[in-house]
Amino acid sequence: MKRYIWCEDAGSGYQFWKVLFKNLYPDIIVETKHNNSQLSKNAENINEDGNLYYIMIDTATDNPDVLRELKRLKKNISGKNNVRIIELRSFEFALLSFEYLEEWVFAEHDELKDKRKQQIIAKQTFVKLMISGGKIDELKAFKSVYNYRSNINSEKIAARLLFDITRNTGFETDKSKIGPCFVCSCCEWDGKQDDDICGLDNSKPTLSEKMKQLFEYSVLHKAFEEAGL
Repeated sequence: MKRYIWCEDAGSGYQFWKVLFKNLYPDIIVETKHNNSQLSKNAENINEDGNLYYIMIDTATDNPDVLRELKRLKKNISGKNNVRIIELRSFEFALLSFEYLEEWVFAEHDELKDKRKQQIIAKQTFVKLMISGGKIDELKAFKSVYNYRSNINSEKIAARLLFDITRNTGFETDKSKIGPCFVCSCCEWDGKQDDDICGLDNSKPTLSEKMKQLFEYSVLHKAFEEAGL
């Protein structure tokens, strides 16, 4: 039996999932279907072939397009015993929820951390709100306090916060590219300069150790466990 991970991420998310599963579940084959619509269509064609399919799909509840595709996916896999869904608000939110994100990105007395204090506080508030199943009114209040447009959805907020916190560091992550310090053993970043010091400068964990921590101390642990991984 083969095991597959199917995702809709085609940029930084896909880059990250490949590294994560290679280190934690090396037998699993990671494939991207490029978008939620294609993910759902491919899932519809899965048959009882003796393999097991884990489908990762975004579940940002304030995005009607996402909810529509999620409903469609669940309909398409109904009755298929070899298909499991891994529900994540978004790839960016998975990283944003990592308990030690700030401790990794910033050295102890890093001026950059002080300059980004507002974004860090916003991140902490946002993660708590989303994990607790924040209501529409609570998300609306959050947007007002932190000056986000009223029509921006939570997936885009997560992506913006992750970029704003990691910007100009080895962890800088946007839609197209994952920060190399997330997916390399410490100090193996090709662009590292002598003055590039982060919170991992003393411990210097290996890539495998990083993946284990990212899994254990983020929403990934619960999401994977609920899917049977």
